[in-house]
Amino acid sequence: MRDRRPLIIVAAAVVVAAALGAAFALGVFRSDAERATDAVTELMESYTVPVAGEDGEEPEDAAWPAADYGDAATMELLQKFGVNADEWHRHCFGNFSYEMGEAVVEGDSATVNVTVTNASLASAVNAAGADFTSFSATQESQDTYAQGGKAALFGYLVQRVYAHLDANESPVTTTVGVPCAKGEDGGWEPQVSGNETFFSALYGGSNVVAGLAAPAEGDAAAEAGPAA
Repeated sequence: MRDRRPLIIVAAAVVVAAALGAAFALGVFRSDAERATDAVTELMESYTVPVAGEDGEEPEDAAWPAADYGDAATMELLQKFGVNADEWHRHCFGNFSYEMGEAVVEGDSATVNVTVTNASLASAVNAAGADFTSFSATQESQDTYAQGGKAALFGYLVQRVYAHLDANESPVTTTVGVPCAKGEDGGWEPQVSGNETFFSALYGGSNVVAGLAAPAEGDAAAEAGPAA
């Protein structure tokens, strides 16, 4: 009778190899620092505006949109004037990029360094405010106000913000430490809710957590209407 032991050994080796491959794929053997880095990388990807393919469709597996843009106070103001949140964020993050850095783990806490580069939202808003000041002295602003009222003037202001963001006139690079916490299942979760430093870095050094001051000034300009 033929000895079947070599076949059994080979089969067992195949099973073990498959199990190891699955374990590596699932990250079973990855260190806590690597897992924390993976979690922050996934977070940062959610702020990366997806690029549409030749068919005009965006990838179905794109991480966008992010769960938290940190700008609830700012959006509360903007949405009163009909600003679409997705369109606003796409312009805010149209020039966003990041590089992952070192992760430091201490027990169930970790800090993952990320270097972020993005157009400055505050600078874009200030530049748009200057545009609005010049625009308000023109006949065009009078016509715009007559046709659409204060909402139309605010719409002009927002479009100027978009133009300055898209032009990437004032890119800012910031390195920020992203705090993470280890869950009971061993997974890592970034802890960024309400983190002014983190969200300021995302928006090119602009504090949106507290409510960006410049849009409020733009709102005041819109409320004032065109210059007589």
